[in-house]
Amino acid sequence: MKVKICGITSPEDAVMCEEKGADALGFVYVAGRKRSMALETISDICSTLGPMTTRVLVCAPRAPADARELFDRSGVDVLQTYTLEPDQIAEVQRGGIPVFRAVPPLRSEASRFAQHAAALVFEAGTPGTGRSFDYSLVPVDSCRRAIIAGGLTVDNLDRAKAMRPYALDVSSGVESEPGRKDPHLVEEFIRRAKA
Repeated sequence: MKVKICGITSPEDAVMCEEKGADALGFVYVAGRKRSMALETISDICSTLGPMTTRVLVCAPRAPADARELFDRSGVDVLQTYTLEPDQIAEVQRGGIPVFRAVPPLRSEASRFAQHAAALVFEAGTPGTGRSFDYSLVPVDSCRRAIIAGGLTVDNLDRAKAMRPYALDVSSGVESEPGRKDPHLVEEFIRRAKA
């Protein structure tokens, strides 16, 4: 199972998570979010990572042109958005940019985006709040690649893992304080997810 560590805010945390075996790292560029950073900072951190680690920009572009600009300026490999509609995602992906679309754990929402996005990120409530939910509600069979996010920790990841998603996405659940990843929690989360 793949693991994405989201909300990376420093080069040290990025390298540590990569060394602990994270498959992907998420960088937030959304106004008002605690872990949001400037695109230049994100690009600088991304440049320190090896070629086997997928870099994901969590963002809220208004249109495909915005998405392309964010992709070009941030140095990432994938965009994760809460804002683009299916036809807009298809347009961005035709331009060679993979897009993860965040959706609530509802089959109706998943079906709207499943054919257009490279993966669906299932999260309940307000995105980025770290709220856990009943992971058994996630319709993992509704898309090719289902990623479960929201309130995951080393203590509850087994419930999400039991759904057999493509990946688990964790942020605050592996932190010692907001924006600072804890090496022991990161290592344990990755170990349990991949066991």
